Amino acid sequence: MNYIREAITQQHIGEEAIALRRHLHAHPDLSEQEFPTMELVCEHLDAAGIPYERNVAESGVVGLIKGSFPGPVIALRADMDALPIQEDHPDAPYCSKTAGVMHACGHDAHTAILLGTAKLLQSMRESLHGSVKLLFQPAEETIGGAARMIAQGCLESPHVDSVLGLHVAGDLSAGQIGLKYGKMYAASDMLTLKVYGTSCHGAHPNEGVDAILIAAQILTAVQSLISRNISPTDSAVCSFGSIHGGTVRNQIADYVELSGIIRTLTPETRLFARKRVREICEQTANMMGGRAELIVEPSYSPLINNDRMVDLVRNVACAQFGSDKVILRDVPSLGVEDFAYFAAERPSCFFHLGCAHPEEKRRIGHSCFFDIDERCIPIGIELYIASVLRFLQHGNSDVAGICLLYTSPSP
Repeated sequence: MNYIREAITQQHIGEEAIALRRHLHAHPDLSEQEFPTMELVCEHLDAAGIPYERNVAESGVVGLIKGSFPGPVIALRADMDALPIQEDHPDAPYCSKTAGVMHACGHDAHTAILLGTAKLLQSMRESLHGSVKLLFQPAEETIGGAARMIAQGCLESPHVDSVLGLHVAGDLSAGQIGLKYGKMYAASDMLTLKVYGTSCHGAHPNEGVDAILIAAQILTAVQSLISRNISPTDSAVCSFGSIHGGTVRNQIADYVELSGIIRTLTPETRLFARKRVREICEQTANMMGGRAELIVEPSYSPLINNDRMVDLVRNVACAQFGSDKVILRDVPSLGVEDFAYFAAERPSCFFHLGCAHPEEKRRIGHSCFFDIDERCIPIGIELYIASVLRFLQHGNSDVAGICLLYTSPSP
């Protein structure tokens, strides 16, 4: 499929996408405020002649490239929101012009890559056997805009069979592709723990119930969840990052509030961890004469890739760039990613697009110094298009077999 690379070069799609990424980087929008970015996306879809629906989940866009022949439907997703971070990259001509806001996670690149992909695929629509949905998603960094888009029907009319998504990765050089079979990112649950005791003078602690002491015992006991209640072959994290209680040094506190998170990798472990943490908190407080109230706010689901869709992207990446450029991730991340909602609804593959410059120090995401090697942008476009064409040709049912053309069987 080297003709894809030639088309990207000849039609200047890579150059246009890089210029678009720089514009987006200079004009970032926070989550749920992506309306200027939405308008820009719509302008580019209009220019390419691609029909779309705007204001999906408030500030999202769903486009549709309808092939001339019947066939499966695949969706491609790009998140659009920026972060509340002041950029410290003044020498870059595309440095953010919005105080306190920057694209510190690469969503500007994701949007530019999908628009470049859309333009070239639209020019191929007369030969496509199937259709491609374009999901420009808001609010990945905050409320999980993917779930809202799904609730508003973005995976229907026409029915989407599979979904692909990418994320730039600062630990891989531009040109490298990172893939993970199965569990890739964790589920997240936010915790608020309220501990109630009885206040008294610090000189007479026997007359009260020390909420701070109860909280300390709970903090210690909760760690047994990881070390003794969850299998060593599984992964989970329970962390409390904030604790507030008491008012003066010589008074026993009657109230302490803690906030934290649980991160887990499977739905089963997620439910067990919630239940066990609640038991530990409530029973420890009761044992010490106090009371504990645990509030759990479910956040993102675990992102679990479909093996056959990973096979597809792996096969295509090996064919397009060489097997030495494909990096298989051994372990999942306990970070979160709301592409998980798409992966829970349809067979999906979420993969990493290397964006680090080989001669520069790694720039970590969510940092004021974050930037990318822009050579990754045409690579992302090429991989998206080649994967789409392979999917529309074979669907996801035959991917495992054709994978053997270029790679060993999946682990």
